[in-house]
Order: sequence, then structure tokens, then C-alpha cells
Amino acid sequence: MSASEQMRAMLDQLMGTARNGPDTNAHGVKYTDHKVCKSFLYGCCPHEILASTRMDLGECPKIHDLALRADYQQESKDNDRYYDVEATEHLRAFIEDCDRRTELAKKRLAETQEELSAEVSSKAEKVHELSETIGKKLAQAEEAGAEGKVEESIKFMEEVEDIRK
Repeated sequence: MSASEQMRAMLDQLMGTARNGPDTNAHGVKYTDHKVCKSFLYGCCPHEILASTRMDLGECPKIHDLALRADYQQESKDNDRYYDVEATEHLRAFIEDCDRRTELAKKRLAETQEELSAEVSSKAEKVHELSETIGKKLAQAEEAGAEGKVEESIKFMEEVEDIRK
């Protein structure tokens, strides 16, 4: 955005759509039009709030114009349009959608955890059995070595190395 476009946007934000005279609106609509995002006018459109986050919704399908927001703010001082109710409903629907997504993710995570814990417990059981076998073979090798049976002791130690592998 060039500097002149930024200045134009700032003037629109401050002075509204009628800053250059009547009927000079860029979109050709008033802030009361159904095409204008009421949540944006109220300052809480989820499409803007969550931009560049994991919950990014993309661009809002309705019009977001700072000049229209300025018009709304100017008129809302005298006349309440109850856009806060509409914005609240919009946010409530969005929150319900987020809650639904979160619950689905939790269910998937629980299923994955169960699968992983079953796999881990079976592997831990196998490791335990192998360490018992290694312990028995080491005891046999030690016993054979104490009796002077060196070749038998070496054979047990080779079996222990094979089990460890």
C-alpha cells in the first residue's frame, strides 16, 4: 500500500465516506447495507481478529471499509442500530464452531493416545521379558564361570549379546 493510499485510508477512517462531498463512497453503499460487515463496524470481526493465526478464516465475504466504520461511529452517538447484538451473534456462532472443532480434535487425540499406549505397553512388556531372560543367562554364565566351565560361560555370554541385539 502506497503512502497516498495509507493517507486516504486514514482520512476515511477519521472523517467517513462524505469527506469529499456526498456520494463519493468507494463501494457505493452505506454502512446500513446488508453487504457491510456489522461485526467489522462494531470492531470485532473474527475474520480480522484471527488473521494470520491457526484459526484464520480467510477474508470476510462482506465489505470492510474504515470510512463506513467512521460513519457508523458518528451516527451511533445519536442513534443505536443494535449492531452489537448482531456482532455478538456472529461471534457466538464462531465460538460454537471452534468448540465443535476442539471436541473433535480431543476425540481424535484420545483415540490416538489409546492406540499409542497399547503399543507402548506391549513393547514395555517385551522389553521386560527380554531383560528377565538376560538376567537368567547372566546368572547361568556366572555360575558356570564359578564352577570353572569357561567355555560354557562364554557360550552364555554370547547368548546374552544376541538377546541384547
